[in-house]
Amino acid sequence: MNLKEIRLIRLLTGILVYLTVLFILIFALAIPAVKAYKSAREDYLAQKHRYESAKARYDTVFERYKNLKVKHRKILEAFENRWDEARFVTAAKNYFDTFTMRLLENNTTEGRYRIYEISAKTSMDTPRKFYNFLDALPNMPYVVAADFPIAFQAVDNRTIEGVFRVRVYEERSENNASNSSDANASKR
Repeated sequence: MNLKEIRLIRLLTGILVYLTVLFILIFALAIPAVKAYKSAREDYLAQKHRYESAKARYDTVFERYKNLKVKHRKILEAFENRWDEARFVTAAKNYFDTFTMRLLENNTTEGRYRIYEISAKTSMDTPRKFYNFLDALPNMPYVVAADFPIAFQAVDNRTIEGVFRVRVYEERSENNASNSSDANASKR
C-alpha cells in the first residue's frame, strides 16, 4: 500500500469515527431532549387548556355574582343590619291601631344567621292594613318574613285582631358566632 492510500484510509476512518460519535451523541442527548421537550409542551398545552376553561367558568360565575350582587344589593345590605325591635315596632304602628310583640323563647340559629321568631298581636279596622304591612316588609331595613298561620278575629263591628308570627333573619357577627359556639361547647 502506498502512502496516499494509508492517509486516505486514516482520513476515512477518522471521518467514520467522527460520524459514529456524532450519531451516538445525537441519539444519546438530542433525541431524548426533544422527546422531553415534546412531552413538556403537551403537558403545558393541556394545563393551559384546563386553566383557560376554568378561568372562563370562573369569569362567567363571577359576572353572574356581580350582577346578582347589584340586583339584590338591598337584600344583602338588609342582612348586615342589626335587628332593632323599637324601630320595627314604630314602623308597624303605621299600619295597625295597636301593635305588640314578644320574642319567642325558641329562637333558632342556623349557620351564619340568627332567626328571631316574633309573635305579634294587632288591632286594626280593616284587613287591608295588614296586607299593606305585608307589602311593606320587603322595604324594611331587615330581612323579615311573615310566618303562617295568620289568625284574624273580629272583636266588634269595627275592630279586627290579628295574631301572626314574624321571622327576622340577622347575620351573626364573628364575635357572636364564636361566643355562641364556645357557650355551646361549655354546656356539653
